[in-house]
Amino acid sequence: MSWEAARAWHLVRPLVYYLIEDFVPPEMALGAEVLDFSAGLGDLSSYLVASGAASVVATVPEPEAPRSESGVEWRPNVAAGQVASSFDPASFDLATARMVFQFPTWEGDAADPDTLTEEFAAVVRPGGRLVVAFHEFLPFEPILGHPEPPSIDDLLALADPGRAALVRYLGLPPREGPFGESGFGLKVPMLVTTLQSHGFDVEIADHPEPFTFPTHIDDLDGDALAALGEQVMAMKRKYLVERGVGVYERPGVIREMLVELGKMYAFVTWPIVRIVARRR
Repeated sequence: MSWEAARAWHLVRPLVYYLIEDFVPPEMALGAEVLDFSAGLGDLSSYLVASGAASVVATVPEPEAPRSESGVEWRPNVAAGQVASSFDPASFDLATARMVFQFPTWEGDAADPDTLTEEFAAVVRPGGRLVVAFHEFLPFEPILGHPEPPSIDDLLALADPGRAALVRYLGLPPREGPFGESGFGLKVPMLVTTLQSHGFDVEIADHPEPFTFPTHIDDLDGDALAALGEQVMAMKRKYLVERGVGVYERPGVIREMLVELGKMYAFVTWPIVRIVARRR
């Protein structure tokens, strides 16, 4: 069973994620040969096709592809350390990795973010782009809180219960912060350095609206989750698309939107970072 199926992600995703066009603007996909790595439900892949991509290859780590949307070529059995070996060198104008980089580690058969960046560098053409989004690093441990590295259970005992539930639900791996503290998510300066050292120049580093994880997700059945998800995405479009807010207005509008969302369901927030990098 895939990660998405095990967690009913098709129902949960609208409650937690940002708008797809905040990740890849349509004009970035137009005419591009695209790799959508670890594509999950395929919603981003379908959006890229609809945005005018010349081709879209979507990967999953499982042995079977979940579906075959029109215009999307699915490739199963592509894990984090197998991108370069699965495709020809410099074969894509655009590679996307949405909410992926914060998960790989050297445990098992996965790869760390440095290795994953190297894998993408091999398949993105010069002048092409890599677009990633990930949970920003949040420390769960005070810097002087533990003389020894704490266990995951120790870390989560120190955390807000909602954020601890989010970590457990997603399976986020613990990481060290820039000052030796422990926490979850990726450190932006370190990833930027990794991108630069593997031949990418950062064009954009920004925050889509934050991850909003429901604190009482088990209290909602499938129909209720689906209906709530439709309302949430409609509200996000109303605030962030229909109002046409500028970059300096956006923080205030997101704050206003989160207040309104809070009237619909209880959630905890987690900052999300988007980085657009161009291959040298």
